[in-house]
Amino acid sequence: MKYIRTRLITGGIVILMLASLGCSAVVYEYASSPVSKRIETQVFIASVTPGKEDTHYFSFFTLDIENKSDTDIEIDWNKTRYLHDGKNRGGFVFAGIEPARVREQSIPNEVIRPKTQFSKQIFPLAKIALAERKDYSAGKDKPGLYGGKLPNGENSILLAIQSNGQLIRKKISIVILEK
Repeated sequence: MKYIRTRLITGGIVILMLASLGCSAVVYEYASSPVSKRIETQVFIASVTPGKEDTHYFSFFTLDIENKSDTDIEIDWNKTRYLHDGKNRGGFVFAGIEPARVREQSIPNEVIRPKTQFSKQIFPLAKIALAERKDYSAGKDKPGLYGGKLPNGENSILLAIQSNGQLIRKKISIVILEK
């Protein structure tokens, strides 16, 4: 009788250990290749770096632009697009942008003065995540909008810059890898 009880207890412990192992979450590591990408034209230098916002995955880009010219240049946010694996996935949003302007596609251009630098964190509109009051799945402890996970594959910004009445479009790409 004692032998049977010992086997039942041992078996129960083994089953509980196996069940707990099976329920553990897999944690992925995320990397970008290259870590940052830079392009240069006669008018500007631009670089893109993916970033993580208190999470283990990439959720936004840091866009840095240096105006090399002697005149103002402007980022046309309504024509700047997020591309995933070459497919247009919409525009970008950032801190301070009004939702109505995004819906109406009337986001004001960002002016960059001559010989100055500009930097902004931008989030693909298609990847914005909403964390409700009791939902902490976005990795946050407060409700609100947060950058969602950028997917594996080629993630690009098709940058639209207005310079002297001309539209300059340049694609800047990085590859996000899930390991």
